[in-house]
Order: sequence, then structure tokens, then C-alpha cells
Amino acid sequence: MTNVEDHYDCLVAGSGAAGLMAAITAASAGLRVLVAESGAELGGTTALSGGRVWIPGYRSAADTVEAGIRYLAQVYDPAHPEFVEALAHTAPEMAEFVERTTPHRWRVCPNYPDYLQHLDGATAGGRCFDMEPITLGNLVPQAGQIRVAPGYRPITHAEWERWRRPDRFDHALLERRMAAGIRTGGPALAAALIDGAVRAGVRIVASCEVTGLREDKEDLVVTLGGARQVRAGAVVLATGGYDRDDAHRGRMPSALAVSASAPGCTGASLELAERLGAAIDDTGEGWWMPMTQVPGESVDGAAYPRSLVRERGVPRQIVVDADGRRFLNEALPYNEIGKALHAHGGTAHLVVDEGFRRRYPLPGLPADGPVPPHVAQGADLRELALAAGIDPDGLTETVARWNGVCAEGQDHDHGRGESIYDRYYGDPDLAHAPNLGPLDRPPFYAIRLLPGTIGSKGGPRTSVDGEVLRPDGTSIPGLYAAGNAAAAWTGDGYPGPGATLAVGMTFGYRAGRAIARRAGSSTLDAVVKSGSPSW
Repeated sequence: MTNVEDHYDCLVAGSGAAGLMAAITAASAGLRVLVAESGAELGGTTALSGGRVWIPGYRSAADTVEAGIRYLAQVYDPAHPEFVEALAHTAPEMAEFVERTTPHRWRVCPNYPDYLQHLDGATAGGRCFDMEPITLGNLVPQAGQIRVAPGYRPITHAEWERWRRPDRFDHALLERRMAAGIRTGGPALAAALIDGAVRAGVRIVASCEVTGLREDKEDLVVTLGGARQVRAGAVVLATGGYDRDDAHRGRMPSALAVSASAPGCTGASLELAERLGAAIDDTGEGWWMPMTQVPGESVDGAAYPRSLVRERGVPRQIVVDADGRRFLNEALPYNEIGKALHAHGGTAHLVVDEGFRRRYPLPGLPADGPVPPHVAQGADLRELALAAGIDPDGLTETVARWNGVCAEGQDHDHGRGESIYDRYYGDPDLAHAPNLGPLDRPPFYAIRLLPGTIGSKGGPRTSVDGEVLRPDGTSIPGLYAAGNAAAAWTGDGYPGPGATLAVGMTFGYRAGRAIARRAGSSTLDAVVKSGSPSW
């Protein structure tokens, strides 16, 4: 902790997107800011993510903030309309601020649909934003101190839409990018925000955990690493959720098996805020994701699962329970799949045939060569079922019915392929039925489908500006929270691709803006279009 001073106007705990947005915003207003990151690497869960952000009514003549509000009001908890309006009105302003203060450049995903297409206000695309590839060598050195997830490849979303299948990927291009330090997605977003923060004057320190927090007159006294104490006019808790901590995870559904959050997401912010008398809101909800664990893959020494987003939309695969029965539409948005897994007890397998293996990607299963031990296989369906612990009769009957569904061209059981979202993740070469395809080419394979999360939703209650609140509704002076460290007002909803980052970045920005106002700064006026909030 060299060069850490005794007093800062603002101290941010955590270096994910929510915390970095608060830091950049406060520093742009002329405040002295320290970011304390508990891990040895920077970027939090943001650096492990896809890095896309959901922004309604932004750079689109076909979309409006009002349409976004109508949609969000149906997706998120109806008890918190003020947060819905704050998100929808502020996210575009936040996005413009990011481009003015960092090397990040937004690129719209025009074909990436909202997740809940049956709701009023949903769009078929244009609300999700990716970014241009970024070269680490052009950024401050700390921008290269980011973690990456197992299996990461520096591919843009537009490139994935064009290529789709691994046999069509430009692997030489991706290898050149990796060697040249060119990043996309979550690592690129984290690196860009780190660069913007450092250039704005923010001090970022890794391996610097916030272990204590207390009030003292006009300041908060922060303990770093168990010993060093620093005074701060404001503190932003942005250390992520608690889904990496076994004790805290008891708040969530018992079927929850794995988490793709950064290993440091152990509930530190919740505990620190609770000690200061904060109200804690937690319904046990999370940002749900079906996952699989590939043996040996880890982040920061902790086992790290792979998310299954695209694999469930293509043909030649089904999801079954221990009885061998389908119980859902496999192509549903991942948050809806997660809820279905919890409701069904959490035990499921993704079953594919050799045709799938040769054409589509599946984490841990190469297109050819030896089959890894964690992947069950069988020369026929009964042999596969016995290897995977699935009822053989049930699986055989289910596959026969599924193959009939594919021959007919319509899934009467669960409606797979009926929504725009389903078809987006289908096989575009099979335009007549992009989501349907039989399992009829042996051998057959199965992997465990694990109920997982990319973040918990419980934490200290806040205002729309991130002020941490007591049970009586008053704020704890100088204390703020953002991202998954704060109590979620989103219920069990997930509106579209990049929604988690949208909430974190927008309310991190609002917290930084509120801290600047509280400190009496007017410098932010020159950076933000309007010196006062747009909402």
C-alpha cells in the first residue's frame, strides 16, 4: 500500500465497473479518489464478463427512454418505479460520459433482442452495446492488470454474429489479437475504465482489502488490509455480491451450485454496511445463469464455471432432468433457465449427439479426439443414460418424442423456437427451424447443467443516488453502494443483454455525481452535459 495517503475525498472499495464509474465521476469533479481492490488483479467480475451494456433509448431513432421504462416496469420489481426511471433516464448520460472520459467506444448490437419479447416495450435489437477492440499497450500500465475468464477469446459480438460456429472463426486473427494485447468484451471494458480512472487522477491499489469502516465526525475511517487507516469524505461500497461465500450463499436457493462472480465477491460490502446500521434488503434472488464446470479451470485459484448462453439455442440438444424428461424450453434467456432449474430441484443434463459435437461448441467437449472424463458418453441413449445417472427409459422416450417434434417443425411441449430471442441463438443456416434438430447421430454425450449465478442481488438499501440508508429511511452520511454490492430493486427480472452492467455502471455514475455535489464541486459541469442531474 505504498503512496496511499491519509485522507481522500472519496474511497471506492472494488475495481469493477460500478466502482470505477463512481471513481471516474468523482475524480472528474476534482475530488481526490482512491480505489481499493482486495484482489491481486483488477476489474472484478466485469473483467470476466461479456462486457456488453443494456441502454434503452440510446443512439436509436426507433427506441425511446419512455419505451424502455414501459418495458422495465414489467420486468423489474414494481415496488421501485423511481429506480426504473433513474436507470432509463440516466443510462444514456452515463454512456456519453464514458466516451468523454475513457477510451471506450460503444458499438450497438442492432440484432441482439431484449429477453422478454412478450412484454410491451421490448425491442428486437438496438439496446445492447458492445465496444471496439482496445489495445492494452495504448493504455496506462494498470489497465493490463486485469483478469480474464477461462476460454476467453478477443472476439467482438458483431464477429460472433457473422461467424457463429468455431469452424468459421478467424482463429489466426484471434491469436494475433491475444499476442498483441488487444482485448474485447469484459476485459476491454474494465481496461478502458481503469485507464480513464488513472488519467482522471484516481489512485488504484490492488491487494488492498477494506476490512473496517466507522464514522468519525465528518469523515468515515476506513481500515485497509487490517491495519492501515485512511479517512475519507465519502466511501463507495462496490465489492460485488456475496455469491462466492458459502455462508452468505445460504440466503439463496438451495439448488445454487456455482458462481461466475469474481472470487472476491464474498459479501464484504454487506457486512461493512450492516455494522454501520444499514438496512439490508435481500430476497435471495440473483442474476441467474445455467453453467457447467470444466475440471481444472479456475480464476485466482478458485474453480470457475463456464456460462451456457448460446449452446442451448441450437439444434441437436435437449435439457432433461434425472427422469430423462424435458421440463423447459432450452432456448429461454439464461435468467429464466436459472429460475426453472431452481424450481425443478437443480438436477439437469444437457444431452447432445455427434452431429452437435461436430458443428457447435460446448465447453469441455472438443469437436474431435478423446472425450474428457467429466463428459458422459454412450454408443446409444441407454448407455449414455446409465453413464450420466439419467433414467434410461425416460431419456429414450423423450428423445423419440423430441425427434418427432423436429420432424413436425414445432415444439408443442415447450415452445422452443417461437420467440425472436430463441431464434437469435439458433443456427442461421437452418432458417426454417433454427432451434430444432433431432438427436439421431450416435454416439451421444451429456454434461451436468448447473444452477449458477453471475451475481447476487442482496445488500445495503440505497437511494437512487447510491446513498446507503438506515431502516428508518435516513442516510448514513458519506456512505454509498453500487452494483451487486447494493440491494437490488430488480426482483427476479433480467431485461436484456448487459442489464447487470447497466445497473452497476449507471448507479455507480449517479453515486459519483452525488458525492461531487455533496463535496460542493462544480467542476463536473464541464464534463457532464448538464451540471445538474438529468433526472
